[in-house]
Amino acid sequence: MLIVLEKIGWGMLALTGFVGGIIGLALPVIPQVPFFLLALFALSKLSPRFHRWLTSRHWYQRMVVPVLEKFHAKRQPKNRVRTVEAKQD
Repeated sequence: MLIVLEKIGWGMLALTGFVGGIIGLALPVIPQVPFFLLALFALSKLSPRFHRWLTSRHWYQRMVVPVLEKFHAKRQPKNRVRTVEAKQD
């Protein structure tokens, strides 16, 4: 039951993003790119088949993968020197 609700949620989010993108195309004040990116993200969460199709595209490999690699490289934990306070009696 929880899986069905999760799929419905991702589907509604994808539909909302797509509709927002279409409205953004019609109205120049509203940006359409974030809405279409939201729709792609939600669809890839909804369907593993769509995710495989999306990640196998040449333009995805050329434009998105380098950005994701840079993002993940910055997110790795840095080696920090731990200082131990000397115990004073």
